[in-house]
Amino acid sequence: MSGDSKIGPVGGIVRTTPLRSVASDAATSARAPAPLPAAADGLPAARLIRLAGGLANQAPPVDVGRVASLRSAIASGSYGVHPAIIASAMIDFHTGGSE
Repeated sequence: MSGDSKIGPVGGIVRTTPLRSVASDAATSARAPAPLPAAADGLPAARLIRLAGGLANQAPPVDVGRVASLRSAIASGSYGVHPAIIASAMIDFHTGGSE
């Protein structure tokens, strides 16, 4: 074999140095993160959990009249798509502009 003696035959891998050993269990456990301390006041967390549960049980707000008008406009073929208005609204949304 000519050239660099570290290169083995095509498709093969030749290791020139021994594998490194993985850190022992004692060293690994010494680096384990400390457990997080408990919250000093669980009351606000309990309120938030109750609030989140209450919101999850509510139906999402839907403007039934608007949905009905859009459905009838789509069904009759009079619903128009305006790409410039949609693009402008998307840009405003993503840049934090006016809604």
